[in-house]
Amino acid sequence: AGHQTLFYAEGDWNAHLDSFAELPAGSIVYHVDRGDIFEVHRKLGDRFCLSGGIPNVLLSYGSPKEVRDYCKKVLDGVAREGGYVLDASAIMQDDTDPENLRAMTDFVREYGVYSQGHTPPPPADPGVPSAGMPPVRSGPAPGVCIPWEVKRAELGTIQGDEAILRRVWEQIDALGNMYIWQVLLSF
Repeated sequence: AGHQTLFYAEGDWNAHLDSFAELPAGSIVYHVDRGDIFEVHRKLGDRFCLSGGIPNVLLSYGSPKEVRDYCKKVLDGVAREGGYVLDASAIMQDDTDPENLRAMTDFVREYGVYSQGHTPPPPADPGVPSAGMPPVRSGPAPGVCIPWEVKRAELGTIQGDEAILRRVWEQIDALGNMYIWQVLLSF
């Protein structure tokens, strides 16, 4: 009793919303992946905190304007009464466009602030690329375990086409990075 669980509704769980509505109010935070965030809000918004609902494909391949417009639509549709945490639908992978992530973050800081008993954060300075964000740490680029340049230095003399070897290395290394991220770090 008294515990609250984050339920990650991976995929589309909208067919089961009536069953979720039978759970005790406040017992879960319902995270929307591919379900309809607006339908989830209609059926569960008065019972549980909701999160998610910003499509990863939009964060990866949309424009910053499309991201801001969709975030506004979600905030206007599900967040006005409170009980909503704006978040991507799923774990953001290496293909998330940093400009779209910044657009989402900046927009919600400016537009998505609850007014009751809350002091809004200072506005982000658009002229400072890392405004409000921790410093970027050095290391391999996103999606890379061991950069080609490091591996190349270990190999010594290469017989044959170095470009082919590099391409194969980078493809295998990317799979290793995905494995580490998906299996080891995500859970």
